[in-house]
Amino acid sequence: RDCQRIMSPIERNLGRWLETTSLEVPTDGGGIQRALFLDARDAESFSRARLRLSANVPLDDIDRGDAGCALPPRTQPFVLIADPRLDVDAQIARFSQDFKGVPWMLDACFVGDDAFFDACAAADDVRVHVVRRECGHGIACARERLRLWSPSPELATWLPRVERETLGDAWTTSSSRATCVDLGSGAGRDAVWAASRGWRVVAIDNDKKGLARCEALAEQHGVLDRVTTLDVDLTKHSIDDVFARVSNAVIDREHPAPSVIVVYAVRYLHKPLMRALAARESFANAVVWVHFMRGCEASAVGRPSKAKDLLEPGELRDAFEGWDIVTDAVAILPDGRPVSEFVAIRR
Repeated sequence: RDCQRIMSPIERNLGRWLETTSLEVPTDGGGIQRALFLDARDAESFSRARLRLSANVPLDDIDRGDAGCALPPRTQPFVLIADPRLDVDAQIARFSQDFKGVPWMLDACFVGDDAFFDACAAADDVRVHVVRRECGHGIACARERLRLWSPSPELATWLPRVERETLGDAWTTSSSRATCVDLGSGAGRDAVWAASRGWRVVAIDNDKKGLARCEALAEQHGVLDRVTTLDVDLTKHSIDDVFARVSNAVIDREHPAPSVIVVYAVRYLHKPLMRALAARESFANAVVWVHFMRGCEASAVGRPSKAKDLLEPGELRDAFEGWDIVTDAVAILPDGRPVSEFVAIRR
């Protein structure tokens, strides 16, 4: 007679979580797949055994301040896999704190020891599929690395639409000659996400640390060959000089002239450049512009408040008169500030 197998406490806890959680396998429709689990162990431990739907963000990197762009947004639920060598309660407390009144959405925490991974393997559930390596050297290769971070939701919504509108059936994620120009690229999440979809990206910022983080994130996800960083303060150069610098970065000896150029700006605004871009013939095929609008100064945050840093209602539509306007909407951030959601295509 077969004996009934007795479940361990970790198996029972894992089973209860799998039965009750609302988290499912992410479906993002292209680019780097999103992770469910934040694995806080060191890279070597992660390499030996990990969940397929996990991303490795070691606590040491978080403590050094090097992992900000790798962490999930506060609005995204995730599960913590704690480092068993360290105080687990302290790790939970770290992700229970809020930031400016916005808490993390920590769904659950499991201790990342052998018993946990054995329980996951026994569960036979795609959400906790285990990947093991006999050799514990090195880290997961770039194509296996998932992301907890997210691109801006507006870009994630509208760039696929721009792909269909400008390239149609000619779009491929492996051989595209299409180029994105990212104005004010920051730490590079939007740039790396676009590159993972097959775009070449010119990421422009005057923050050297941000550009270094952009390159590191691109290397981590295996798209560094598709991302070119450009260190320039767009407000301190003539418009002609700006276009010359960007054109030189877009077209170089290693890359042929792009078939399509999309310029996007997320929370970046330089009005003279915006107006010049709209009027410039044969440069951009499409624009995606997401920025703070008039009304932010009256919000609880109170900034930005200067006219040069705020878009007026209809300002983008007026600037891009003659383009096909795909959307000209206003979104409200969780903190109450209005932002533009503007997409236009030059036919």
